[in-house]
Order: sequence, then C-alpha cells, then structure tokens
Amino acid sequence: MLNELRQRVSDEFQRTGKRRRVKLVDSTLRDGHQCLWATRMRTEQMLPLAQKLDKSGFDCIEAIALVQFDASVRFLNQDPFERVRLLAERIRDTPLRGAVRSNLLGGFYPVAEDINALYVERLIANGISELWFLDALHCWENIAPSVAAGKRLGAKITAPLLRFNSEPGYDVDFYISKTREALDLFSPDIVNFGDPGGNLSVDTVRTLIPAIKGVIGDRPLEVQVHCVNAIGPLVALEAAVCGADRLMCSIEPLANGNAGPSAHMLARNLREIGFEVDVVDEVLDEISDYLASVAAENGFPVGVPAEYDPSHLLTQYAGGAMTNLQAQLQDAGIAHQLPAVLDEIARVRVELGSPVMSTPFPAMVAGQAVMNVLSGERYKVVPDEIKKYVCGYFGRPPIPVNEDVKDKVIANGSKEIALTPPEIPPALPALRRRYTGLSDDQLLLRYMYGDDRVDKLVPTRVDDTFSIKNPLSVLVEGLAKLPARRRVHIASGGVEILANG
Repeated sequence: MLNELRQRVSDEFQRTGKRRRVKLVDSTLRDGHQCLWATRMRTEQMLPLAQKLDKSGFDCIEAIALVQFDASVRFLNQDPFERVRLLAERIRDTPLRGAVRSNLLGGFYPVAEDINALYVERLIANGISELWFLDALHCWENIAPSVAAGKRLGAKITAPLLRFNSEPGYDVDFYISKTREALDLFSPDIVNFGDPGGNLSVDTVRTLIPAIKGVIGDRPLEVQVHCVNAIGPLVALEAAVCGADRLMCSIEPLANGNAGPSAHMLARNLREIGFEVDVVDEVLDEISDYLASVAAENGFPVGVPAEYDPSHLLTQYAGGAMTNLQAQLQDAGIAHQLPAVLDEIARVRVELGSPVMSTPFPAMVAGQAVMNVLSGERYKVVPDEIKKYVCGYFGRPPIPVNEDVKDKVIANGSKEIALTPPEIPPALPALRRRYTGLSDDQLLLRYMYGDDRVDKLVPTRVDDTFSIKNPLSVLVEGLAKLPARRRVHIASGGVEILANG
C-alpha cells in the first residue's frame, strides 16, 4: 500500500514540480484524552508539556471544547477558562484552537444567541486564536451567530465541520451542497472533514476528498479520522494523497484505539511516501515519555491499535463517546449490559434518522438505548433530549425520523415539552443583573453549571517541571503507600525489591 501511495505522490511531484507539505494539527489535549482517558487529564498535568508542544512544529494545537469544560467543572473541580489562560501563557508561537458545539452550551439544549456569542468572546479573550464550529446535523443556521462573533473578533475560522456518515443520503452531492452553503454563509479560513466514528474507508476518501477540494479551492482542507475500527491511520494517509492539507492527530500514548492517529506514525509515513512534514520527532518523543508516565502514575489506559470490527459500522459510535459510555455504565453498576446497549444503539440511531454520531447525539442515542434495555419496552421511557430532537429543537435531520418511533416518543415523552420549538429570548441581560460584579468568565460558568459546582472549583497548582516517572519509580511510590504488615518481593533483570511492613 505504501508503494502505491508513494508512486501517486511522486506522480504529483512530477506534474507540479514541487513537493507538497502536509501540516499536522495536535489534538492531544482535546480529543486524545477525551477518547482514551474520559477527559480526565488535569490542567496541572498539561502545563509541563505545553512549551514542548509549542516547539513540536504543529500547525495548530487544540486546547479545549465543551466536553473539556464539562469534565473540568463536574469531575475535576477546575476552571476551564483558567486552563486556556495557563496554556496560552506557555504556548506562544503555535495557534491554540477552541471548539464551539452548535448553539449548545453546557448541556444538550440550544441556548440564546447572546450567550453563545459571549462564550466565543471569552475563549478568544483567554488565548484562543482559532475556532472550529460543529453542528452534527449540518444545520449551519445553528452556528451562524457564533461564527459571526468569532470573525468579528479576528479569530481564524474552521467552518464547516463536515461529519462523515455512511448512511444513504450522505453522499458526495450532500457534502458538496453543504460545503457550498457554508462557503457562502461564512467564507471560512479552513474547511474540516471528519469521521468521529472511525468508519471512513479508503475508497470513500478517494471520492469525497477530491470533491470537497474542488469546491473549496485554495482554502486548506483539514481531515480528522479516528482509529476505532483499525483503518484510521491508512485513511489519513489516503486523505493526504487525495489533497488534504492538514491532518489531525495525537501524541502517543494518547493516540490509536478510540483516539486519532499517532503524530509519530503520520509524520514518519507521510515523509516516507514523499511529503514534507514540519513536526520535530525528538520533541514528540519527549512528550510521549511524559504522557506515558502520567498514564502509569494515574492508572490511565494507553492507546493501542484496534482490531477491525465490522459490527462497529452499525453503531458508528464515536471514540470519545464510547470511552464515556463504558465509564458511565461501570459507574452505574451495569457494565455487563454494554453488549445489549450497543446493539440497541444501532437500532435507535437508524430509527432516529441516522444522525452523525458526533456530540451531542452519541450521548442522546445511548441514553435512549439504555432506557430501552433497562425498561424492557422500547421507547417506554423517553429522555427529554430525544423528544426535543424529534420535535426539531436541534434542527432538521437530513434523514427523517421513523414515523412510528416519532409517535411513541411524542406520546411517552414529557408533556411539558412543546411540539414546536419556542423562540429563545436573549439571556445575557438578566444574567448580568443576577451576577453583578462578576467577571464574564465566572458569569458563563455559573450559567452553565450552577453556583454550587462553580463554588467548588480550585485554582490550579502551577508547576512547569517536566519530570518523567518511569514505571519502577511509580511502583516504588505505590509500595510505600501500602498498609503495614505487608511483604512484597519482586525480582527481575538483576533488580530486586524487598518491602517488609
């Protein structure tokens, strides 16, 4: 396969007379630990590697999205705006990118335009210089006000984020049409085509990437893939050969598995087939060693190449969402129900019009699937988000919802939910009256998460020491914490440890 790719790149070089440079976008601090560590990396674990990331040669570094906001506040008791500020103080030469999730904020419901605009403003004020905008239903009117706010404040704009879906209706004509709509509406700096579920094939890339490039002209095309179903790295290489200008990736061990491709692997193979790549391998190695020590110290899993599983094409469940689903079922004591839930996810997804399994729809579909499994009767219990979805609160799905299912959802869902989405009035004036004297960062966080959670946030303990703990040191520290009257004897490779309580 590499020989074929190498020949095609060589043919391109012969035609154009110049060697093409493929730029890499780092997703370690955003998508990487979201997909593999359930978004549990703390700010103080990120800071020591920030300056090295800045010297790694990436074209852009993803810093935060709303999933990281949620995890920071709900699980880590940390201020996500503080995270962005601290990272921006250390990453000065490489653009930091933040993500805007449709017209949703701190939950799964659309919010007022003025709130979303303030969120965009505060991301930029705290150090974000690039923004990407996602609407998984490809309803660009949902993101238009936020895009306008970002452009007004001078951020580089990635819009649209086209999300891959293998269902009928999501064909080449669909993506060409949606790309043209976005170009007319937003005149973006960058266009992104992504595959959150890891289902994009090489053959599909060969059709879609040239078609999208033909529409966007000289604008950079960025491609995001995931390795959930084994073929992500190959798909990324194929995308580059077909014309992609930027590839998203993560640094090992926060790559592979449910996450995106390895920056090490992509750089090595892109160079091998004839592209120029700017990342500095030696710095990537240092960061990789540091992240491995963080994983060992905290018991976090490391990304390993996945096996190909055709059944995954049915669920199309995104990597980060899969990790969170597994964690949530474990916390609820029903981890044994995962196979049944996954089967039900495949059914529910199709019945709801096969939405792209990108935030917020993986969690919504999974929530309905869990209710179906636990209640024993499908759609007997309906989460509010599902009723709002079928009633059009999130926009119009490209594929209609199954009519029988829609009837069940409306009949069994909350009667307090109107069948027609109401207008959402401005929220900022009342919010400012309620929180007089607070900074806009604090105001937004309290709007999103409530006073009790925000009152529990703890300032980050700042320490930029780039220390790497090897597995032996982690083991010794763990032994030191054992209760008294324990005896441990370990011998290997000429090293012997004897601990007596």
